[in-house]
Amino acid sequence: MAEAINGVRMILVTTPADAHSAVAAAMASYVDPEAFVVLNPGRTLGSLEFRNSLLANGCTRVPAVAEAQTIVYTCRSTGPSSVAILAMKSNVLISCLKDERPIEVDEVLPDCLRPHFVPARSTVETSFGNVGMILHCAPVLLNTGWIENTTTRFKYYYDGITPSIARFLERLDRERLSVMAGLGIEGETIVEWFERTYGVVGDCLHSCLQLNEAYRTIEAPTSLNHRYILEDVPCGLVPLEAVGKRLGLPMILTTMVVELASELMGVELRKTGRSLDRLGLDAMTSAELAKTLRSL
Repeated sequence: MAEAINGVRMILVTTPADAHSAVAAAMASYVDPEAFVVLNPGRTLGSLEFRNSLLANGCTRVPAVAEAQTIVYTCRSTGPSSVAILAMKSNVLISCLKDERPIEVDEVLPDCLRPHFVPARSTVETSFGNVGMILHCAPVLLNTGWIENTTTRFKYYYDGITPSIARFLERLDRERLSVMAGLGIEGETIVEWFERTYGVVGDCLHSCLQLNEAYRTIEAPTSLNHRYILEDVPCGLVPLEAVGKRLGLPMILTTMVVELASELMGVELRKTGRSLDRLGLDAMTSAELAKTLRSL
């Protein structure tokens, strides 16, 4: 780690979000306080967890920690040392913890990435604008039989997210938007996100998925031991549910997906995920929590 980040002004962390805490721990002794760390993506409250881990592991001068709403590219591995970039996303929202310093990504991002990012209003917009937790978790769980069938392969978005599943995801997405509204930010729907990010215009989520050429070749996972569950439930739905419930929202569908994932995996994903306790937010009232998150 010391060799990798020595003298580097911009550090892009592109691991799955469930590795953020470990990456921060490894970086704590070596990171330059003048550097910018960009979590690409942060998933939900990734920048807060990353900063907390830096501090917990002895970093006394914390660098600016930023997070992207989604990873800037759509890609899949094609071999041990090769990858296919299927699409570069547009207008990817990026935010930086406000109590660090104003984000200067326009100055430090490489030329090839700079046009793909736009500043977000706050970390609430990037963290709770996380659409990965909507698109990834429930479809995997609802296709468990096909995923574990060793003789069958299917296209994850084109075949696995049927009209009925897509309608479920839109209702789940409304719970995400209700949390953002409770935090004082009007969020965009997942259909609006597809138009802004991929330039795909559809009248519902299912039509957006079917029209998105970047998704055409993407295969479904072959196991439930996949980042769509191991990353997106504990680092997405778990904090979404926790914040929503603390705000007094029902979060019925979010809870349903978290509990089904935990049962199928045989792991209590709330305990391994970004709980309010793990994020240092558990002692707060709903009003204090909302105020704190808006200030990030």
